Amino acid sequence: MTYLEIDKAIVDITKEKYNECKKRLDGISKENIVEKKAVQLELGMYNFCGNAGLLFTTNREDSLNRRLIVMSQIIPRHPSLHSIYSDLTDNEKKKFVAALQAEIFIRDTWLPEQYTELARAQAANDAQNIFEFNIKIGAVKQMFAAWENWRVKNNIYPHIFEEANNG
Repeated sequence: MTYLEIDKAIVDITKEKYNECKKRLDGISKENIVEKKAVQLELGMYNFCGNAGLLFTTNREDSLNRRLIVMSQIIPRHPSLHSIYSDLTDNEKKKFVAALQAEIFIRDTWLPEQYTELARAQAANDAQNIFEFNIKIGAVKQMFAAWENWRVKNNIYPHIFEEANNG
């Protein structure tokens, strides 16, 4: 599988999650305010995953080149992933980036802060923020699971985050 095919698959999965959520949102009546807000937050997170991971840009080659730069800045902070990445050929690095950059970027830059904010909300017993952070974090984890399911099915760096956390 080429890096562009991998890239397309990850983008398609992200768009599919977004579209499925949008369809659910469109089916919720205006009277169901809390449910509507929850699904709006979820939808926003799927959009975030596509934008933050540079997946929703139009030129795939340009996007991949930008993501290679981003990866070179982030990957050194993750020794086990960096070790794998450093040993790859240029073509394999493109495959790695196509399959994993969005998730690595979100795990590195966004997720830790969200867990910190959730802990603050919990300490303050702030039900509104607890509700919102749980939805946001949950939606991103669902996106990670969808990406991981595809990687496992296609044997493209399956379970790499489990291995990185255990290694």
